[in-house]
Amino acid sequence: MSDLEPLAEGLEKVFGRLGLPDPRVMSAIIDEWDTLAGTPWKGNSKPVVVRGRTLVVEATTPSQVAFLRYGKTKLLTTLAGRFGEGVITEIEVVPPRR
Repeated sequence: MSDLEPLAEGLEKVFGRLGLPDPRVMSAIIDEWDTLAGTPWKGNSKPVVVRGRTLVVEATTPSQVAFLRYGKTKLLTTLAGRFGEGVITEIEVVPPRR
């Protein structure tokens, strides 16, 4: 039975082979958003999905989109510190859905 591996490790390998992000990362981002995001993101945005290595964030108003794009570098640094280098390498800011 030494060939058995924990389910989480197996799923991580499967997601990696398929080029999909680890679903635990998105779950943690949602749970910790207010702490991770900081200024100007907190209260002005919400995380939507991780596509590959890109975190898609929805702005609360259309006017916030351009404003939030200027804060991407700091947020990427925070995310790298929390999840490791290369897990999230880009942030896409989108306007709110109607």
